[in-house]
Amino acid sequence: MFIIGMTGGIASGKSAVSFVLKKFGAQVMDIDEVTHNLLLPSGTLFEIYVRHFGNYVIGADGQLNKKIIGEIIFNHADERAWINSVAHPILLNYTRDFLVGCANLGCKLAVVEVPLLFEAGWEFLFDEIWAVYVPRPRQIWRLCQRDKITYQQAIARINAQMPVEEICTRADIVINNQKNRANIQRQVTKALKRRGIYNQGGIAFV
Repeated sequence: MFIIGMTGGIASGKSAVSFVLKKFGAQVMDIDEVTHNLLLPSGTLFEIYVRHFGNYVIGADGQLNKKIIGEIIFNHADERAWINSVAHPILLNYTRDFLVGCANLGCKLAVVEVPLLFEAGWEFLFDEIWAVYVPRPRQIWRLCQRDKITYQQAIARINAQMPVEEICTRADIVINNQKNRANIQRQVTKALKRRGIYNQGGIAFV
């Protein structure tokens, strides 16, 4: 089984690349999606957050107020470090379980989307690390549109992460997400062929 760690800056388009990989038969795990589930009222991280921050982070609907949490995470480095210190070990266990499950099922390609892959020190988990690149102006625009936030808020969130240039330098493969999905598919196909794990019928070791 070949394991890819997918990373990149916020709103860079990691999910678009994973969508293409799924078409080739890859099993994909999105750490953001796992985190989202753990932050629901019945989730482990929900309880940890409330104990740490207090009930004021709970919205009228009984769920965590994402706006408040976002402002805390992206504007207070010490709180961001604390959140990562408690969340990353939990998420690492989920990732290991996913990879073991993929191996037991005989999967040939497994992909894990990890926004903070290098910050978490998870390089050891993967055979290859892919970074998704998008120019900063487009990244800002996409983030503002997706999360309904201001330009200043978008800048704060982007600056809270590792610079995209460093991410791309440390990655084995860089997927440029400046154009359309067809262009992404061409880059993914080329990268898989380079590793000898692609054929016209899907994923196969050759």
